[in-house]
Amino acid sequence: MASEQDQLYVKIEGQDTIVKDLETVEQIVENIREASKVLEQAREVRKRSIESIQNNVSQLNGSLQGLQNSLPQVEDSTQKEQIEVEETPEVEAEVDGSVQELHSELENLQKELSDLENIQ
Repeated sequence: MASEQDQLYVKIEGQDTIVKDLETVEQIVENIREASKVLEQAREVRKRSIESIQNNVSQLNGSLQGLQNSLPQVEDSTQKEQIEVEETPEVEAEVDGSVQELHSELENLQKELSDLENIQ
């Protein structure tokens, strides 16, 4: 019986082709590892970006709530009549449009905040 240190070499037909195929397989495996690392880095960047967006949206929501609370509120129609400002139809339309636009933007931002909170 031969010792474990003895080595046996066998000549295989097409040995060069097999060696090239094995080298190709090794390169493919290395490419997969590298792509996997890139994907992991992308996941981390995505995760940090989502957290950053959520923090910023939360701060924005707080700022918008503070802004909304600091705006004067009209309690009833008698108070509106006490304001003595001469408004033309153009000014009224512009103010109504601006208020409607701000209201729409606020609703959109609150919807986006809700959507971001649902992601997590």
